[in-house]
Amino acid sequence: MATFVLVHGAWHGGWCWWKAAPLLRQAGHMALTPSLTGLGERGHLAFLIPPAVLNLDLHVRDIAQLLESEDIRDAVLVGHAYAGMVITGVAELVPERIAGFC
Repeated sequence: MATFVLVHGAWHGGWCWWKAAPLLRQAGHMALTPSLTGLGERGHLAFLIPPAVLNLDLHVRDIAQLLESEDIRDAVLVGHAYAGMVITGVAELVPERIAGFC
């Protein structure tokens, strides 16, 4: 089975996948729904990070670090809206950990 990493768009959080993630899990897949730094459940961090640092590069590193720390080597990245840029950056940064993306 596949490991899906569902990445939310701007001004959302991992919670926005509350309908999709359980369906993937019921089908036997792993489904991770992280929230990007400064957004969603991690919105409070936006006040701790300089605006020049809270950017696309940080969000790409958020997801790349998740893949590395969980030792995921077969990720299917799914990005909504803004996250399309995030998952494209992740695929460039750690291509050996990506099975596909959409």
